[in-house]
Amino acid sequence: ASWRKDILGIIDWRSDELDRLGAEVRLNIYAEADDVLALEPDAVIIATGGLPDLDWLDGAEHCTSGWDALAIEPTAGEDVIVYDGTGRHAAATCAEHFTQGGANVRLAAIDDMLVQELAYAERAFWKKRVYELDIPVTFDARLIRVEKSGNRLKATFRNELTDRETQLDADRIVVEHGTQPLRETFDALRARSANDGVTDLSALTAGKPQPRAGDGFELHTIGDASTSRNIAAATLDAFRLARVL
Repeated sequence: ASWRKDILGIIDWRSDELDRLGAEVRLNIYAEADDVLALEPDAVIIATGGLPDLDWLDGAEHCTSGWDALAIEPTAGEDVIVYDGTGRHAAATCAEHFTQGGANVRLAAIDDMLVQELAYAERAFWKKRVYELDIPVTFDARLIRVEKSGNRLKATFRNELTDRETQLDADRIVVEHGTQPLRETFDALRARSANDGVTDLSALTAGKPQPRAGDGFELHTIGDASTSRNIAAATLDAFRLARVL
């Protein structure tokens, strides 16, 4: 979205590399454990990603995830609260998206600065963008509850330093809180693997092959299938594992 659209080039380049290297790619298949075992693999890397993490929130059913938010056409004059629980790109992108569509947006962040987890240049860009769009920001605010209030929504925030609670009303509340791993296939394969699905981090970071504890296939997860993270981290996971297989 926005100024990061060129990141799509990562997908295009990798697709071209798979073609060049002659890798077999099977699309439109939901690979369950039996499908994987039928291939008699020596190594299995689960890269199934994750789903938006909203289950922790009381009143999550009233909220819009950061993923769904970008597919929504903003309504002019709509009051929107965007909650940033990760300090990455997603919440700022959603805030920009709704503001450009004419909505009245407030950005609330759990951190004490905007997009805290990003590099300096990225933080500077988003800080400038938020100023340009006149998006008010509330910092040190942890979202703890969302409930219906007539035909509106009421969000309750708790200050990270004082524990004081405040409430804000809106027509829509967008919540960005990273992802929860999608690991059904991993869980089904774990007992059949040689390493019980455990990746040796010392070997991984040292660029060494994973130690084997018995017969069977190695089983690993990368990216959001391990924990909520970004593209660079997922790519590094894959590189470290695959180069020593």
